[in-house]
Amino acid sequence: MLNLSLNYPSVPAEADIFREYVSQLNDRDQYDLLHPSYTPLDEYSLSALGSHLRFDPAMVAVTPVPSANSGLFTIAKYFRAHTANVAIEPFTFPGWRMIAEDAGYRHHVVESDAEGMLPESLAECIENNSCKLIYLQPTLHNPTNAVMSLERRMAIVNVVRNFPETYIIEDDAYRFLHADPPPSFLELAPDVTLHVYSLSKPFNPMLRAGYLIHPAQLMTGASNFVKMTCSGTSTLFTRFGIHLIANGWLRKLAEQKREAATAGRLLMENYFRGKQYLSHPDSFHYWIPCREPEKVTAFLLSRHIDISNGKMFSLTTNDQFVRVALGGAYDAPQLPDALRTIAEVV
Repeated sequence: MLNLSLNYPSVPAEADIFREYVSQLNDRDQYDLLHPSYTPLDEYSLSALGSHLRFDPAMVAVTPVPSANSGLFTIAKYFRAHTANVAIEPFTFPGWRMIAEDAGYRHHVVESDAEGMLPESLAECIENNSCKLIYLQPTLHNPTNAVMSLERRMAIVNVVRNFPETYIIEDDAYRFLHADPPPSFLELAPDVTLHVYSLSKPFNPMLRAGYLIHPAQLMTGASNFVKMTCSGTSTLFTRFGIHLIANGWLRKLAEQKREAATAGRLLMENYFRGKQYLSHPDSFHYWIPCREPEKVTAFLLSRHIDISNGKMFSLTTNDQFVRVALGGAYDAPQLPDALRTIAEVV
């Protein structure tokens, strides 16, 4: 089965970096890393993370999590007592959708354009539905690949600040792939941003480490949700993640992954010439109009090709799409034939 549904771009250097890190651990460190960590990040780790994501550690709090989904789950559980309503774009990450709906939230779709949410529509949505959370993927949106401009981001910040105790959930899973992204909401407005950052895509899905960065006065005791659901975080992975950040490995790997994305894009352009789809030069996933996504995805599965039905991403009746993700298969020898087949049936 060729998996074109999951989207975790990996390059060979990742194994070498991890092997080198482990080989340099002394006996004491090796023993310590066998135990879960229930202590906050130390000053060195906070400084490295702050430099990498461009935030001031003195202005926020950081809750280590084992994955982005764990961070999103923690947000959903924490804020459910304060609100039942979330403002969201017409297409969104299915993981958040499932987490929020399971926690009892109602999603309110905000009118959007090629950049994402329209600020005036967001204000109307918050006013009419008492939304206290706004879920956004502002850079290389999943699935549409939209990138929100700095001007649009600032306009949304201004809207949110007009409503007390209202916060942006910034899920920036693919930001690392963008060669020159606009500033994050975490940079622009740390006082109203709940930023979820995971290392599973910038590095590798084996690395179960991430960080939930939020205003310091909020989410007291958030780590308890992590302990209840995941038994806490891994000391080995948390420290290795900081090692990657502090030594610049993530930026070097991002360059290699953008090169891999380019190779995949050239294949897409070859087989989808003349066909409509949404993409971005630095992205691995493609959002493709499709009249009958159920039939197409079922047929492709019978040919051992797994792509995503667009219905799982859509919160409206506008759901006639499929998503093709090359992150886990950009160098697979059977990819050219698979893309040829997809182009024929889509």
